[in-house]
Amino acid sequence: MSSQLSEGLQMGDLNFLVGDKIHIDEFNSKMGQPQDVVTMSFKVRDLMPASDLVSFLENGYDWVLDADVSTGEVSDNHRLVFVEMQRKPGLFKNIAEMLGDLDHLTGIKPDAWKFKWFKSDNYLPLNEETFEESVPSTPDKYEQSVKTFAKYKSESQKLNDDIETIKKLSGIN
Repeated sequence: MSSQLSEGLQMGDLNFLVGDKIHIDEFNSKMGQPQDVVTMSFKVRDLMPASDLVSFLENGYDWVLDADVSTGEVSDNHRLVFVEMQRKPGLFKNIAEMLGDLDHLTGIKPDAWKFKWFKSDNYLPLNEETFEESVPSTPDKYEQSVKTFAKYKSESQKLNDDIETIKKLSGIN
């Protein structure tokens, strides 16, 4: 019978293994409806560091509802680590605390993180101002943001379709 020695993570154990980009609300929650639960994902190199990060997050924060590792690789030897938390005011404060703690494990300074919300195209620096402007912190704000985003995408698609129609009618291709 073999026994496994289980030690906690030490300073620098996840250096160069965790990416500095976070996706927020890109994936569906297992714990509830999207207007109630925020999903966050990190890209991590290799299964064991990803599992260590999940354990750290689940055991370190009472506001983390769930954390999990993707079942398969998303790219060469990389996994996603998913974190779920309740959508409520103070969300940025909790995430900032977690990223401050992750600095000790990953070497990624809190002001070096970038994020993108939902299906937006661009990464933004992760600070309180950009976060509060981009990520809805209540269920009502979430629903309004999703509606606005869908309307914007629909109008943008219609404009692109109109431009293509004009090009075809004028013989420009």
